[in-house]
Amino acid sequence: MATAVSVQSPVSNDIRTLVQTRRIRVSQFFQDYDKLRSGYVTTPQFFRCLWQTMNLKLSPEEEKDIIERYDLKKDGHINYRLFCEDIDLRFNPKDVHDDPASQKVEAPEFLGTIRSVQPLTQTSEEHLLNILHRMEHFYNVHGISIRTAYEDFDVHHIGTVTESQFYRNFPGPSSVNDSDIKLLVDKYKDPAQPGMINYLNLFHDIMAISDYVAKEKTSPGIVATNVDFVPLILAGDPALNQIFDKLRVAIFKNGIRSLEFFKDYDKLRSGIITENQFVCGLVLAAGKEAQLSRPEIQKIVDFYRISDGRVRYREFCDMLENTFTVPDLEKKPTEMVVRPLRGSLFRGLKPLSKEEEERVLVVLRELRDKCQQQRVLMYPYFKDYDRSCAYTRVVTPLQFGRILHFLGLNVNPQDLKLLVAKFQDPASGDVDYPSFVQAVDDEFVGHVLEIETMDELPPEKKVPDVVLSFDDLMARIRHIVLTNRLRVKEAFEDFDHLRSGSISKTRFRRCLATLGLSKLRHHDLNDSQFALLCRMYQNPMKEDQVLWAKFAADVESVFTKSGLHKEPTAQVPPLETFKVPVAGTMNLSDTNENHRQLLDSTISRLRQRVEQRRILLRPVFQDFDLHNHGHVTRIQFRQCFAMLDIHINDEEAAALEAYFKDDIGINYLKFLQILQPCEPEDYKYIKRLEELQETQARGSLPEKNAVGDLEKVLFKIKTKVSRERIRLEDFMTDYDKLNSGRMPKNTFRRALILARLELYESELSLLEDKYESERDPGYVEYRRFCDEIESIFTIKHLEKMPQEEVLPFKPPVEWELNSLTPEETEKFMQCMTKIKEKVRQHRMQLFPLFEDYDRVHNGYVSRFQFRRVLSELQLESMLTEMDFVLMWKQFHVQVGGSDDINYIAFCEMVYHMAGFEWRKP
Repeated sequence: MATAVSVQSPVSNDIRTLVQTRRIRVSQFFQDYDKLRSGYVTTPQFFRCLWQTMNLKLSPEEEKDIIERYDLKKDGHINYRLFCEDIDLRFNPKDVHDDPASQKVEAPEFLGTIRSVQPLTQTSEEHLLNILHRMEHFYNVHGISIRTAYEDFDVHHIGTVTESQFYRNFPGPSSVNDSDIKLLVDKYKDPAQPGMINYLNLFHDIMAISDYVAKEKTSPGIVATNVDFVPLILAGDPALNQIFDKLRVAIFKNGIRSLEFFKDYDKLRSGIITENQFVCGLVLAAGKEAQLSRPEIQKIVDFYRISDGRVRYREFCDMLENTFTVPDLEKKPTEMVVRPLRGSLFRGLKPLSKEEEERVLVVLRELRDKCQQQRVLMYPYFKDYDRSCAYTRVVTPLQFGRILHFLGLNVNPQDLKLLVAKFQDPASGDVDYPSFVQAVDDEFVGHVLEIETMDELPPEKKVPDVVLSFDDLMARIRHIVLTNRLRVKEAFEDFDHLRSGSISKTRFRRCLATLGLSKLRHHDLNDSQFALLCRMYQNPMKEDQVLWAKFAADVESVFTKSGLHKEPTAQVPPLETFKVPVAGTMNLSDTNENHRQLLDSTISRLRQRVEQRRILLRPVFQDFDLHNHGHVTRIQFRQCFAMLDIHINDEEAAALEAYFKDDIGINYLKFLQILQPCEPEDYKYIKRLEELQETQARGSLPEKNAVGDLEKVLFKIKTKVSRERIRLEDFMTDYDKLNSGRMPKNTFRRALILARLELYESELSLLEDKYESERDPGYVEYRRFCDEIESIFTIKHLEKMPQEEVLPFKPPVEWELNSLTPEETEKFMQCMTKIKEKVRQHRMQLFPLFEDYDRVHNGYVSRFQFRRVLSELQLESMLTEMDFVLMWKQFHVQVGGSDDINYIAFCEMVYHMAGFEWRKP
């Protein structure tokens, strides 16, 4: 194999800085394309890996330079192994004369790396470096700490403040103008928290420049290195690094505390144990989980062995415990933690032989076709068997075969063994069912191997200030005033003491900020837009003043038209015409055809997925919308899809975000309206009004069983009052404020309705005619009526008649009022005689069964319940249908508008005819 001399180039230096900043192991991503581990990949594979791994798109000149440097065979294949060695800057193992530590070169961490994550152009970066040098010199001379200047605003000590707080308390120097501060804001804004500035990053960069200047004074030409960066790869041997990676993943996935397996051997807590003790602890901790072989364990032992043969186990455990984290993180609140790549911790599939792999592909293709034809949803059935403390995402081989048989996906035993062997977890022997479902179901996504996670989305590009026309700007201001119901004049009048209608430009801008036209409120009014307003409302008499009265009149025209009282026939436009879309809303007509096609296909696929699975989307989005303004962030938007188990790739997500994004965030309500459109409800007011008019036109309902005689009406009222102990006078005295003893007829009716006497219209008319006032025909003598009703209890002025006898009123038993014809009475007695004989012979208990249906214990049951009890007592077979009708006519009473049967009277009559002792059958 030919070799090449590694010469550093600007391209490799930039790639090295990016790799160390993102903590990327470049060699792992090229190995996926190099199945034979030859160290070579094709040219398209090489640049595709750079694009997928680091999101790095090189120019044609840079690609040509890399091809000339690493295409050693000149056959279109790139030596990626040599490229990775140049990027990692490892020492040359063949060079035994120089120290390996002196051969390694660290890429300097400064602007554009982990602490400053917002990329800028080359010119802006150079200008920013000049600004930071001036700031460092100014702070060093005056003894100013930028960290102390912002700590009062950072209540939670997380290293961030708002953009307004950053502007408000910026400590100088005076040579840094507004454009320079704007460049600092663009550089140090936090991509994860919109509107927040990471002042701690700025402080660290200024301190790094200070250290760099100090070292440059003592040792000219020295290169500043990043002392905070601790590489995860501890050894120079790639094989040993792969073992460490495998161990770290196993420790992280299984939550193993490796130190617990070693410290029992270290009684003195020296951090050193014997080789045998180290091997025993390592095998117990992660030997099965990491699938370590004996040579791999020996490699680890050799790496951590000291001169006396013992092993430094504490250093080894520190390396494992700090996987994807930073030591003493509680003391470093602003430290950026390296998260594992999405899909990197997922279980890998077991490799099989070539023939077995081909057979597995055939079986999976057959299962995929059958699932598509029958529309089988497989994942929930596998998940039902995964019932441990947390979802382990594995099932036993026996459960795997049982689920396939239950779903109708029958495979022969040999193919089932191949599937189990392919998707088997080597640590536990169980089957990894998410990988199997993903291989069979195209709609299911169990894991995705990508570089960028949802928590590390690429930063949004800086959007330049939009230059609006005067009409668009006024439309935006009118929309803000209309939606927030602002009074424009009140914001200006306090600054115009003479009521001249004109104020200075500085006061004019202050008043606009009061209305919400500022960076902190509804609309960010930049300098160009403010200059446009000043130019349009310039005071012709004074150049430094603005006609605010004219501006207020133009804006408040959104509510009404000036001088409308002089033009009564003028048409005022509706308020909806002044509403404009939210700033930043994308117009679909301005996009290209490819973007529209991608957007349409994505929405169509998502709609089909949602309709098939009957997914309710709105509650999941509303959980993130705490302020109920219909918007979520980009990360929350993607997180909702992950929670709903709806997979979208980065291109589809970017297309959706671009269309539904505005200055507030992602408008999920607009997205849901397009994805799941709901028909607007019909205007039913006219229809309901017609139904109400039709109901009122029908008149009152016919009276049922109304009493036509006044005496019977009074008897009905007296019976009701006697049973329920009602005082009618209490319902009527409230309407007689003068205590005159009479009231209007409509008030009299209202009082009787409130007393719930259940009187019909004709019965009320009889009472009104009887007790009508002689002096005023429109009134009723209610006191005379009440005295008549109260006579059932006592006689009025009884104290003046001591010898008068008072006969109490006894309301009749309701069922005794029922009357039958002589023929019906004779048949009724024959029926009761048959029942009496059966009850007397068998000494039956009638009450208990009736009481089971009498839940309120009022002595009544319905007709169906009465017949059911007789059926249970085996009395129904000896009775005819006519017998039931006669018993209902004799014992029926009206309770609450329904006709029931008095079972107590029935039972007592049967017991009396049978000759039983009272209540003792």
